[in-house]
Amino acid sequence: MAVLDPSRAAEDIAHMAADFERQAKRFERLQARMSALAATESSSDGRIAVSVDSNGVLTDIVLAASTRGMDPTAVSAEIMSCLRRAQATLRTQVAETVNDTVGEDPAGAAIADQYAQRFPDVEAGDTASSAHVPPKLPAPVPPRPPMSAGLHAPWETSATPPPGRKPDRERVVTPDEPDEDDEYYNRKSWIRTKSAIMQGK
Repeated sequence: MAVLDPSRAAEDIAHMAADFERQAKRFERLQARMSALAATESSSDGRIAVSVDSNGVLTDIVLAASTRGMDPTAVSAEIMSCLRRAQATLRTQVAETVNDTVGEDPAGAAIADQYAQRFPDVEAGDTASSAHVPPKLPAPVPPRPPMSAGLHAPWETSATPPPGRKPDRERVVTPDEPDEDDEYYNRKSWIRTKSAIMQGK
């Protein structure tokens, strides 16, 4: 049975404590470096920019004045696209920082894996921004169908006088004066009606 050397055990414990101390200092540096990380992604035309902090939380949205004429749906979609790309950029920064600070330490690898699960790769549509979307315009009005000569469309007025003739707005139309023949027949009709009444017809 091997005999435990007390002096050797003390040295092993001292080495382990030194390793723990060095590892603790590396993780302290890792924590400090990670807390300073941030990422910003912009649209292809530069009119929209989104920033996230070291936890991937949205911290800032910058919209250029020209976005006022854009479709709000397109602006919202572009903001989300920039956010996903910024978080993916942060994930890459974390992986590089972990590797540079603590190497292949299992604890560091676990931190990088957490960011990889939270912020997966962006889709192909998010890598190519399409923020420049013109504002929606009203539907074009179809042209009026051609009309035959002398005919008017229902929406056109027919009060326009013929060419070369000015409208006579001051003319007053009154009933024509009855002539002698009209008065004669009117009197005759009245006399015949009165005579029929007196005869009981």
